[in-house]
Amino acid sequence: MASFPSISPSSIAFELGGMNVSEGAAAAVGGVCFRHSLKVNNLSCNASFENILSSQVQEIRNHYFAQGGPSLPFNVDKSSFWGFIDVVPADSLYQYSAPPDEEHFGIYNNVTISLSITLGAAGEASTFILVGATAQLGALEAVTNYAFSGTAPFILDADDAAPAVAASLIVNAGGAES
Repeated sequence: MASFPSISPSSIAFELGGMNVSEGAAAAVGGVCFRHSLKVNNLSCNASFENILSSQVQEIRNHYFAQGGPSLPFNVDKSSFWGFIDVVPADSLYQYSAPPDEEHFGIYNNVTISLSITLGAAGEASTFILVGATAQLGALEAVTNYAFSGTAPFILDADDAAPAVAASLIVNAGGAES
């Protein structure tokens, strides 16, 4: 897994996200909250790198492209990125929320990045990366639903791929109770 370049940001704006809670209405008592898990979702941060060299801007840009933009998760060196702030566990995963925003002023430059954060090693259990490898593109089929709905595990059968090798992928994110 790739790591973010060891460049220390000048400032970080951190958003804590929220708990897995939904609210329902009850006639007798008003609003009722339902806690679905102990997991915190939607953590994000904006990191600003001020007065950095063009070579450092290029490192950030290359990292963004190597990750396929927001496609692939990565980790950061906690000491160089967060410094002495103990906000997220060291084994958390990060993904770009938007392309880096660059400002160029001759020799020195400013870059701001927006990241979404998945806390701790549990992030790896809920990150799905599907790689087609050497499979040949077969007949196309229209897809109208992108979100999974139902009861896990979800099973994706790949037996129509060429070369014809019976294969299945069982998708079960887990971690809902943690």
